[in-house]
Amino acid sequence: MLAVTDALRKCHELRRYLRDLQLEIDRGPRVLQGQQATLEEARQAHKDHHDAITKLKVKQRTDETSLKEIETRLQKLEGQLLGISVAKEITAKQSEIKQAQAKKEELEESIMTTMDSIKQKTNEIPTVEKTWADAQAAFKEFEKEAAERLERLKNEQETSRAALTETETKIPAAMKPKYDTLVKAHGPEAMVAAKSRVCQGCRRSLTEQKWTEVRNGAFYLCPHCGKIMYPIVEEAKA
Repeated sequence: MLAVTDALRKCHELRRYLRDLQLEIDRGPRVLQGQQATLEEARQAHKDHHDAITKLKVKQRTDETSLKEIETRLQKLEGQLLGISVAKEITAKQSEIKQAQAKKEELEESIMTTMDSIKQKTNEIPTVEKTWADAQAAFKEFEKEAAERLERLKNEQETSRAALTETETKIPAAMKPKYDTLVKAHGPEAMVAAKSRVCQGCRRSLTEQKWTEVRNGAFYLCPHCGKIMYPIVEEAKA
């Protein structure tokens, strides 16, 4: 098989591989952002749970203070009722007492509900703490694996670039300027395989004469899409 055909095929493979490697490297920061967002959600959920307990305890204390105040007021109202003899005033005082008693019952129910909520959320703390610890551990493991993966990708980049540089030395000097111009403009898409006289890029056919030249290793640009052509392995001539 002609050296130039091998070189073009290998250059195409290496440039596509290098492009894919760079895409994977570029994807890393976006994946990291997603993992950071997941960790932040877990952190916020952990904080919200503990904040909720704190707010419930504050509410309980506030309601307990209000309950003591309403109990004191009830005692005062009941004492005042004993000293009243006018029917109209008795009715008015009884109405005040009824309202205070309703408020007292409302506060007692609210305190009981709050205490139940505090108990429930307190019982959930071990699960909440484990979830937060697991999220931190998962992120730490992700960072470790991401760093190792980045290092591996960069090593593969370096090796592939060296292989590409070496392979490109096999492209004849007369062809190199055109190759360099097309590759600079189009990257891996500057080259395309051809099969059975058909360009695999634009799917247009070559003449039999041009196809023979391509199979024999000629540096040829597809007349339709302008890409550098090379025959697939089984159709290239030795």
